[in-house]
Amino acid sequence: MRLIVTRPEPDATRTAKALIRLGHVAILSPMLDIVPIRGARISDAPFQAVLVTSGNAVRALQARPVRPFPVDTPLLAVGDRTALEAKRAGFVAARSAGGTLDDLVALAEAELSPGDGPLLYAAGEERAGDVAERLSALGFEVETVILYRAEARAKLAGVAETALREQRVDGILFYSRRSASAFAAALQAAGLAPLSEDVACFCLSAQTAEPVAPIAKGRMLVAEQSDQIHLFALVESEAASAEG
Repeated sequence: MRLIVTRPEPDATRTAKALIRLGHVAILSPMLDIVPIRGARISDAPFQAVLVTSGNAVRALQARPVRPFPVDTPLLAVGDRTALEAKRAGFVAARSAGGTLDDLVALAEAELSPGDGPLLYAAGEERAGDVAERLSALGFEVETVILYRAEARAKLAGVAETALREQRVDGILFYSRRSASAFAAALQAAGLAPLSEDVACFCLSAQTAEPVAPIAKGRMLVAEQSDQIHLFALVESEAASAEG
């Protein structure tokens, strides 16, 4: 299948390589730029654990000139991919919660104690759910530090726009509501809306799918769980159906 990948770099390239290994053609059109917030201050509190909900947070922590907590501080990551990236970045005590914000909150509640010290939540400017608020309700002290923001791109990548105009696209992958919203706006600005009924939209969640639905005439497919494994399962199922 010929698939447009809309997630920001460096994740877009990683996703594209994975799709190519599966035999697909990947067309990169990142719809967000991840911009670090310079001077974001992290206190010197003795954090009992660090919470991250994306690889962007891991990279923002890694880029800081001085690490704000010991390397053996437990780091709870929302999913397997983020936990693996954290370990590769030197956060030796990184663990995966299993894939969702609910899983992350549940892991923190099960493994940590409000009396053992504050938590650091390394976050982006816009968040899908308020992890800090939910943990605070459980009695934890949470310090939320905004380390990056996502800026929407106004235009599709030239190669993606050309492929859409020439009807050489079978599907588009959406990993976040922000990316999906930016794509929909750029598609309309380019005069390419709505998408052809031959173009399937592969969405990480129902929330991710919402901005795309009004500009899509083809199949809207939502992953059973919000991770790349289940999103790729949709792609492979759709590819098999097309071949059959």
